[in-house]
Parts: sequence; structure tokens; C-alpha cells
Amino acid sequence: MQERIIEIIVYLLGEFQQQNSQYNYVDISKQLVSRGYTESEINLAFSWVFNHLQRQNAGTSEQFEYSPASNRILHDVEKLVISSEAYGYLIQLRHLGLLSDYELEMVIENSINMNTSTITIDDIKSITASILFDLDSNNSWNGIFFHPGTNTIH
Repeated sequence: MQERIIEIIVYLLGEFQQQNSQYNYVDISKQLVSRGYTESEINLAFSWVFNHLQRQNAGTSEQFEYSPASNRILHDVEKLVISSEAYGYLIQLRHLGLLSDYELEMVIENSINMNTSTITIDDIKSITASILFDLDSNNSWNGIFFHPGTNTIH
């Protein structure tokens, strides 16, 4: 379920970044339902996006930040493991504002530590979900448990 929520969040952030887009949340929700997402997944994604935007506006500081004009280049070892499609998707997540520079590094590090020959887009979605929905004390999702394979929230 977490990967599906990441897909919705990517869609929402893309919609929100369009300059001439009016934020009609009902229409966006209907589009997502027509794509096969459940209302609870959509609501959870909206909630995460709004919480994320509030934290950004509150000026929460990360461990570090790259220069705004810079792009992260993969090391040769990282290139061996992370497919070009997965890296492109990762860059998209960063440019949409879904991942901070620090979180981008965490995804890359976790990708290398997976002990697999190739990291795919689905792997990036899974790793990103595990980082963004981590239940540590710094996360707004504290107290929410995702049961694998269902849309049940406990």
C-alpha cells in the first residue's frame, strides 16, 4: 500500500506544481479513483502532502542541503546497482519536493545496502515509502501503522 501512496503523492505534487492549475481537490480525487486508487489511499496521500508542505513552510532544517542548482550524480558503484530508470524516478521525486537532499541520500544509501543486483522504480518507491513513512519521533505519521497489502490504518 505504501508504494501506491507514493504514486498518488507524486501525482499530487505534479498537479500542484503546474502554474495554471486550479486546485480542485474533488476533481483530483475523482481522477485518482478512476485510476484505481481507494479513497483511503487518496486521503492519506493528501494528508501527507499537506503535512509535508506545512513542515517545509515552518522551516524545519535538514542535516544538509545541496545548492539549488546542483544535481546529485551517482558514483560508479551506485550506477552499477541503481538502474537509469530508477535514478530518473528518484530525481523526479527530488524535483517534485517529495524528498529532501538528506532523504535523497538515504534512498541511495538504502538502495546500495539492499544486496540486489539492480534497483528498479518499484524498489525506489518501496525505499522512499519506508523513509517517508518511518514511525520515528520526528515524523508526523507517528502512531500510524500500515498493514502490508491492505488499506487498513491502525
